[in-house]
Amino acid sequence: MDLFDLTLPALRELAMTTATHAQPSPSTSSSRQSTVPSKSHPPPLHYAPHFPELAAGLEPLKSMPILVLGVQSDILFPVEQQRELVDALRMAGSTQVSYFELGGVWGHDTFLLDVLNVGGAVRGFLS
Repeated sequence: MDLFDLTLPALRELAMTTATHAQPSPSTSSSRQSTVPSKSHPPPLHYAPHFPELAAGLEPLKSMPILVLGVQSDILFPVEQQRELVDALRMAGSTQVSYFELGGVWGHDTFLLDVLNVGGAVRGFLS
């Protein structure tokens, strides 16, 4: 099992689910949920097959404000994974998810070294 697998079946296997987790609905896999796309990252035209299960695993977070930061040069957690997380949160019904993508040459360490841009993204999210 992937250490970072947040799909509903993986959470069930770890006994980390609650009664609030719903089954992935067939409508989730066949049509896009009502989402609030961002200008920086519009929703994909076609979701990957695992998206309904991932969205179901993230559903308990749908009422929380969430900031996802991606770094273009991060090879440990590539921006594609951050965008996928945002898409799955939106599919789960989150209307308070914000995505911010940073440039930079420091890869994963950008969060430690680019204080101005990381701080600006967090400040903007919290205000």
